[in-house]
Amino acid sequence: MTQNPIRYYVVFKANQGIRPDYFDKDDAKADQWATDFIATHVYGRPMVDPPFRTRARPSAKVSFSPEPPAGFDRIMELVVALDITGNDRQSRESVLDDIMRAVQDKPEVFIGGSPDLVFASSDHWCVADAANPIFSVRSAAQRLIGIDFLSGQPGMTGDNVNVVVADQGLNQQELGASYAGGWKVGNVNPGVASPLPGSVSQPHGMMIAQNILQVAPKVRLFDMPFVPSRISNIQAFLSLADAAFRRMLWDIAIWQGLGQHKGPWIVVNPWGIYDRRSEHPRGHYTENPNSPFNLLVVAVVAQRIDVVFAAGNCGQFCPDNRCGGESIGPSRSIWGANSLKEVVTVGAVRADDMWLGYSSQGPGQRLLGPDKPDFCATSQFAEDDDAFTVNTGTSAACGLTAGAVAALRSRWNTATVSPHQLRQTLNQTARKPVAGPWTHSLKHRFGHGVLDAEAAFLSLSTQFP
Repeated sequence: MTQNPIRYYVVFKANQGIRPDYFDKDDAKADQWATDFIATHVYGRPMVDPPFRTRARPSAKVSFSPEPPAGFDRIMELVVALDITGNDRQSRESVLDDIMRAVQDKPEVFIGGSPDLVFASSDHWCVADAANPIFSVRSAAQRLIGIDFLSGQPGMTGDNVNVVVADQGLNQQELGASYAGGWKVGNVNPGVASPLPGSVSQPHGMMIAQNILQVAPKVRLFDMPFVPSRISNIQAFLSLADAAFRRMLWDIAIWQGLGQHKGPWIVVNPWGIYDRRSEHPRGHYTENPNSPFNLLVVAVVAQRIDVVFAAGNCGQFCPDNRCGGESIGPSRSIWGANSLKEVVTVGAVRADDMWLGYSSQGPGQRLLGPDKPDFCATSQFAEDDDAFTVNTGTSAACGLTAGAVAALRSRWNTATVSPHQLRQTLNQTARKPVAGPWTHSLKHRFGHGVLDAEAAFLSLSTQFP
């Protein structure tokens, strides 16, 4: 598991050897100079790779207005904010001790230092509280969870990986060569999903598909359209879901026997139970590990198929209006297969790590898998070049996660890394987004933290070179 850097700032004297122009603008050269200067005075020598970096130079952000009189424009005290990461030889805490000791022992260089606290006015965010419910854009959303790093690695494209989108349907025409087929479920044909009349929103399944393709552009997508817009009759829904999953498993087995659609398989489920009032008897699916559908999902994972679920949108602070009163908040909002320990269950955060108040909270159901959600990924973002195309809910986070899993499967197939091993790695490398004790409340919101695809890649590279 990786951790956020320790934030710390130092103040040092602008005496000989310091060029004021280094602090006139915000660029990488000035940041590197500040890092090298501090490292030299902390460790007594220049360092190729210091165990900290300059995060900001606040002195460059503040100036006097109007222009100061001649001779008074020289700043005599410079403030530099640091991210202390540590390295293989030193923990971040040990590095902080070194900096604090140098600040104390070298008054001719340093004036002082102090923790640089990250301030947030709230520990969650609800879309209804903001003038604009879309917080960020795709590039920032993907950067937060390490997708930019993953995309920069050779072959991390999802090539030869098969992804089943179990949702409300895909559009074959829009997906083009990425569309590999699908199953007709009831009277719903695959590949024909389109926006509702008068709506500019993309179909829900296409939002999932686009999030997968943005991360793993060469995957083969399969459409399994059995999810209604609202699961109002749990028994009727489960019987259809059960039939669809069994047919999917049957066809995958046939294709594998014939040598078709070779490669790993992933099943993405951006759906969940929001209201249990139609379930009879109560808990037969939502809390019962021996429910036929729960057993079937476990069997899918046993066939070395990755299964990714959305946690749901019934968090206590701003639940979806479909959420029943007894299905909101901690321990009451992740039900059934979404709560199984064998699957990956994904909650949602903003592109700045803040937890989204609608994201369903753990713990999961005791008999199914109490350690839920597994982690969070990003949601509430628009496309970089299209403000009307938005990605919301834990569904968007689920889609991004499925894309990351598909990209990783390009290099590590299920014969090398089992679904259990991959899920364990994603959990262990998830980044805790807040400092301080990891309380039960935080764990129930974030799971193990926020997805870190870079850390997962590096961990897998070490475990399975």
